[in-house]
Amino acid sequence: MAVWQFSVAFVPQNWIESGGDVASLFEEEGFDPALAWRHYDDAQLEDALGKVLSKGTSWHSNLTLWGNVETDDIQLWRSEGGVESVRVRFELRKPNMALFREVVNIARELRLAIVVLGTKGVVPCAVQPLLRAAAESEAAHFALDPGSFLSQLEAANARAT
Repeated sequence: MAVWQFSVAFVPQNWIESGGDVASLFEEEGFDPALAWRHYDDAQLEDALGKVLSKGTSWHSNLTLWGNVETDDIQLWRSEGGVESVRVRFELRKPNMALFREVVNIARELRLAIVVLGTKGVVPCAVQPLLRAAAESEAAHFALDPGSFLSQLEAANARAT
């Protein structure tokens, strides 16, 4: 992921409603939502995702990709025929406002929750909270002032060592 990209993931809302804990999907190695998708069965998922961005070139047989990995993209990972994860990355140097709206529309239509990977939290299924989360992200900080972002990152690394 590029530093200027803001990332979210979808997880099935019914998994959360049945007691699924989003925090449990975060591990030392990263975010693994496969458990949340285990019983999800909606044939409309791929069609809905495909309406937002044009199909891209995938580098893996289990990945369906829409958009461009350097800018805005949607990644649908499958394993053994089932959904393993769905992630969306927004380029914040030139935000695509239509993509923010479409992500919310997909979440509402297919009953999916939107998880902000940087904060490990679920945002309400509306455009304004999603935009607010993007605006408060490290990607937005970088996009607005790369020099300041890199100076703060360097200072944080120096304190950590």
